[in-house]
Amino acid sequence: MKFDELFEHRSLVASKLKDCIRDMGYTKVSFAAKAGISRPTLDKLLNGSISNKSSFDRHLQKILQLLNMTVEELMLYHSLPPKPATATVYSQNAPMDHEMSDTAKKQYDLLLDIIDLCAIYY
Repeated sequence: MKFDELFEHRSLVASKLKDCIRDMGYTKVSFAAKAGISRPTLDKLLNGSISNKSSFDRHLQKILQLLNMTVEELMLYHSLPPKPATATVYSQNAPMDHEMSDTAKKQYDLLLDIIDLCAIYY
């Protein structure tokens, strides 16, 4: 896809940009500042609602330069799979095969000691 054709595919470009920005760990504020564009303009780009082609082209060039990507790389970009969530157990209702880590055991024992001290003094 050519750079001149991207304006006609604003919603697709917006989706790809959102994925890139998220996967690289930027916030909208930090990304806009680093790219040298305003936050409202970035929002318009990411919503696909920017209506001025010259403004779209100018800001997209800044973004592509910051991301160090070509038009083809942007359009073929696939977001990274989400990181698996870690399970945390906060109660005595843990599964039978669940074991606390050594750090968690130490912290739990310390907490029990503090509770015992409170029971003595209060």
